[in-house]
Amino acid sequence: MTKSKELKYSAPRFYEMDGALRAYANRSIVVAGVMGLVALIAVAGFLFVKMEPPTVIRVASDGQASVVTPNRAGRAHLLPTVLAASGNTAAPDSLEKDAFVKNFLMRYLTYNPHTLSENWAEAMNEMTVNLRKTALGQLEKNDTVGKLEDEQASSSFKLSHLEEDKNEPLTYRAFGVRTVRSVNNQRETTQQIVEEYHIRL
Repeated sequence: MTKSKELKYSAPRFYEMDGALRAYANRSIVVAGVMGLVALIAVAGFLFVKMEPPTVIRVASDGQASVVTPNRAGRAHLLPTVLAASGNTAAPDSLEKDAFVKNFLMRYLTYNPHTLSENWAEAMNEMTVNLRKTALGQLEKNDTVGKLEDEQASSSFKLSHLEEDKNEPLTYRAFGVRTVRSVNNQRETTQQIVEEYHIRL
């Protein structure tokens, strides 16, 4: 009888076990609530960052940095003063114009049988709408791409001089040497052509 009484009294009472379970349950609810709040904040921050337009930093020829972004006014307080002082409608400088012209010439005049379609498509995307329609019409009419692919033609252009036309604004004159290789009747021919291009932005 003594041992059974000791075992009976040593076992936890039902209300003590119920209280411990309730304490664990309350603790789990609090932890779950905190984790849910953290997850909600993380998702909201992700959506906020995803909806923000990319920040583009323009570096001028004199080394001054400026921010180009649609929401510059709303985000100016988050950026350094030297970066938030730029206007959205700032015109491109001479270095940017030169880079655009050089990039267009390299895409349009440098190709091989594997990159012809891709390079010309990128060059067409840099043209105005009217010029693009005219150029595409001429290419389709003469089947230029098909003929160049059949001849396994390749072209490389080396720009020697680029200058802005003083008489016509936003017009550039480019001088360079283009090397064209093609295969006709199983014979490869190579031509080097000195060319001049007029490009209007």
